[in-house]
Amino acid sequence: MARINLEIENTSDLEVSDIFSELREKVGRVPAAYRAFALHPHILQANWNRTKSILGKGNLPIEVKEAIAIRVSKVNGCDFCLNIHKENLVKLGFNSATVESIANGESSDQRLDLVLKFVSTATKEPHHLNDSDFNALKKSGYSERDILEILTVMEMYTGYNKIIVALDLQPDD
Repeated sequence: MARINLEIENTSDLEVSDIFSELREKVGRVPAAYRAFALHPHILQANWNRTKSILGKGNLPIEVKEAIAIRVSKVNGCDFCLNIHKENLVKLGFNSATVESIANGESSDQRLDLVLKFVSTATKEPHHLNDSDFNALKKSGYSERDILEILTVMEMYTGYNKIIVALDLQPDD
């Protein structure tokens, strides 16, 4: 049970209601985190805009962004997020065994494997990243812009993980 009261889905606040409608259209429901953010409509708006921008733009395919979300959620101990993003990756055509490997920071795809190891370190011990970590990504074909995007996706999900864990949000909230 969430540690705070969440905004109800059929809220009378028009600003919140519009965003909730967009969320239902894009993801099929209003996740508990967004119902928590809705206690301050400007926080809801900022987080929804950020998510749409980071996931909807850039060079990285959504599959890589979801893999980052899975790995970061596992590292941060956010089972709520981990399960959502595992489902998303399965919907994108990945089998359950591959998704579990990604959650554990491993992939048979060498490029993705480098990303998973990179975000694992960046999530918990960013000061342990060194030039060789960046050079390995570059050597495998990631540009500096891609690397910034990888870090931005990692940072966004790390922030969401921390809020969700702190609020003890559950799938049925």
